Amino acid sequence: MTDRERSAGHVLDAYRERRRRRRADDTYFGSSLSPEQGSDCLLSRTEEGVEERDLVQRRIELLEEAEQNGMSRELAELLYDVAREEGLDPGLGYELVRSGLGVCPPTDGMSNAPSQATSDKYVPDWLAPPVHTDSLLRERMLRLSFRRLRSLLERHEDLEEAFRAFAREPDVGHMGY
Repeated sequence: MTDRERSAGHVLDAYRERRRRRRADDTYFGSSLSPEQGSDCLLSRTEEGVEERDLVQRRIELLEEAEQNGMSRELAELLYDVAREEGLDPGLGYELVRSGLGVCPPTDGMSNAPSQATSDKYVPDWLAPPVHTDSLLRERMLRLSFRRLRSLLERHEDLEEAFRAFAREPDVGHMGY
C-alpha cells in the first residue's frame, strides 16, 4: 500500500468519525455499509431532509474547526462552497484538503495573463484587474479533486475502493492548498 493510499484511508476514517460524531451514534459509520449506502458522502444523500438552519450550523461548525486546525478562513470557505457545487459532502472535502491529498497542479503552472492583447486603447488595464494566480489555481485544483473523487464514488460500489482508486490516479499526490 502506497503513502497516497494510506492517506486516502485516513481521509475516509476521519470522515467516518466526523459523521459518527455528528449523528451521535456509538456505532462506527461505514463499517457495514451496503453498496447503496456507499455513496453517502455525496451531497444529495447527506442533505436529504435537513433543514436550512441545520445546514448553516454545519457550515459554521466546519469553518470554526478549520480555523482551530490552522486552516485559513478563506480556504475553508472556498472548499466548503466548491464541495457543495461539485456534489460532495463539505465534511469530506474538508478532510481531503486537511490531508493534503488532491489533484496536483500542472508542472508549468497557470497564467492569468490575457490570451489576446487588448484591442481597445480606451479601456485601461486596471478596469478589470486579473484574479490572483494562486487563488485561481487553488480553486481549480479543489474542483478537479472533488470532481474526480465524486466520479469514483459514483462508479465504485465499495467506498474504500473508490478512495484507493482516487489515490492511485497518476496526477494525485500530496500538495498544499
